[in-house]
Amino acid sequence: MKVKYISSACIQVETSDVSILCDPWFTQGIYDGSWFSFPLIDPFDFIDEPDYIYVSHIHPDHYDPGFLHQLFEKFGPKPILIPDFEKNYLFLKGKADGLELTPTRVMHSGNTSFYIEENDMGSISDIDSALIVYDKFLKKSVLNLNDCVFNKPHVKKLQLIINKFSDGLDLVACGYTGAGPYPQTYFDIHNQRETLIEKANNKKQQGFDRYKSFTDLFNARHHLPYAGEYVLGGRNADLNEFRGVSDAFEVTQFDPKAIILKAGGTIDLSSGSVCNKRESCYSHEEISKRIEEISSEKLDYETDFVMDPEKIDFLRLMKKASANAQSKSEIAEEYHFIFSITSDDQVYKRFIFNCSSGDLKEFGADESYSFDEYSEIITDYRLMFGLLTGFYHWNNADVGSAYLTRRHPIDNFNLKVQGFLNFLTVV
Repeated sequence: MKVKYISSACIQVETSDVSILCDPWFTQGIYDGSWFSFPLIDPFDFIDEPDYIYVSHIHPDHYDPGFLHQLFEKFGPKPILIPDFEKNYLFLKGKADGLELTPTRVMHSGNTSFYIEENDMGSISDIDSALIVYDKFLKKSVLNLNDCVFNKPHVKKLQLIINKFSDGLDLVACGYTGAGPYPQTYFDIHNQRETLIEKANNKKQQGFDRYKSFTDLFNARHHLPYAGEYVLGGRNADLNEFRGVSDAFEVTQFDPKAIILKAGGTIDLSSGSVCNKRESCYSHEEISKRIEEISSEKLDYETDFVMDPEKIDFLRLMKKASANAQSKSEIAEEYHFIFSITSDDQVYKRFIFNCSSGDLKEFGADESYSFDEYSEIITDYRLMFGLLTGFYHWNNADVGSAYLTRRHPIDNFNLKVQGFLNFLTVV
């Protein structure tokens, strides 16, 4: 069995009789114009014709419908395996994109077995999954954890599956760093630089800790730290230095089992041989050159909408959207959202929403407020219009660092609060 690294979270696993391509993302400017690959490659220089494709979840750096259509044009249609969630947003998105996706838990193909285990954390916002590939002829196994957050019930389910056929994994592919908008959109990059650097370093360590939590529990011969190879473009380019995203090579400083591969690099799990390893971190010059190339790109909302903000009835949109979000809310405690809508980077309209009572009111841009727990969302009026009308998705805008957040208290992260925004839309 061989594992080939392509880019970001895209790997290709070749067993004794089939090949599966995982999470191929190669379309530039995803997350509404914000994310770009680093380093930039031509994927067809490295991808072999697959028998199957696995897409772990709906995020656009994992599910790339444009590239999947390109792949089919080159190799012909292939089965696309996805997790079998009860509320399967990815399945519905695939239909809209003209793709047939197959929710799968267990599938056998010759000597090869695929096991897809969704990371069910009990929320309607759950989307991620893990893949186990086992070759009974070679007696080799791979666990691909994708972006799964550490969740003990999920880990136990994976361990039970693995224990059926193996005393230990041959390779675990695991994230080593965090994406997302924190800390770069939660602090002022001009006036809170030291805080940003501190929080970014903390985020790096948290990514390493999550990686170690997984690798300590799964007894694998080899570890493949992966994903995280992206940079922010356009007006977000200045945020790159504060993202807290480490280089995969940094993992080798504390994990002797870690293998860092260049694009097209492989590890043969039968012989243990490794080809095309990366022997150092990417240089500052390489990264800076790529950021400069994409710094003039436009975010999608800057080109998708051309309108006077005063022509938008935000109060009407907010009433409908907040009612929809309230009906799906998982927030049990007192919590407030302040939505500050900007034009030319100046706040001109504000709304406040009480998650407990469902009350919404508009208040002046200069009016003060004071709550024990709240999040202020600061966003351009064009992006806000797109989010409220469903043209964009809140989670993509969040991960793409498209809007600013001021959370109080700052360290009071709550997944249910983040999930609330996913349903703040009129559709």
